[in-house]
Amino acid sequence: MQELAVTFTPANGGLARALTLRIGTPVKGKHSWSALVEILGFDEPHAATSQGEDWAQVLELSAMVLPYALEATVREAGGGTLDPSFYEREARDLSKIPPEIRAILDGPTPS
Repeated sequence: MQELAVTFTPANGGLARALTLRIGTPVKGKHSWSALVEILGFDEPHAATSQGEDWAQVLELSAMVLPYALEATVREAGGGTLDPSFYEREARDLSKIPPEIRAILDGPTPS
């Protein structure tokens, strides 16, 4: 398991809060490998399971998913900054990701 502690400072000037970003240890299943990706510290924790053909692929996919899930979670919280910064990077081409996975990465649609 890999963890990174970051501080989230809300854009609205609210109190900063500690977040934990976590990628779980890959687990071999009957047909694939999986790893839990978690964002802890917001009012609602984010958890999703990445799947891959082998341990290396599931770690790679988890590391690719986490920044996008984090960005969506920060956006859902009204925006803000992270220290250390985490997802400031060039956008990847996500057009090949199935819509049901994109829905998870993008988080709930604001009402």
